[in-house]
Amino acid sequence: MTGRDDAVPAEKFFRFSENGNGPWEIHRPQSVIMSLVEKGRFSGEVLDIGCGIADNAIYIAKHANNVHVTGFDLV
Repeated sequence: MTGRDDAVPAEKFFRFSENGNGPWEIHRPQSVIMSLVEKGRFSGEVLDIGCGIADNAIYIAKHANNVHVTGFDLV
């Protein structure tokens, strides 16, 4: 624990993360990612570090041209 009141204890973090029900998971790509894809800002190799359940990575892979997406998450 960090001593901060808003810190999420590790056991809760992993319990939420393992099933995709963490409060940080919104179950859709972020609007800024959708906008960047629309503007053609992704190309080549894309690395999404801390991708969670990969909503953004999946959206980029499906909708951007000429990309190879790799998602990585601790859990």
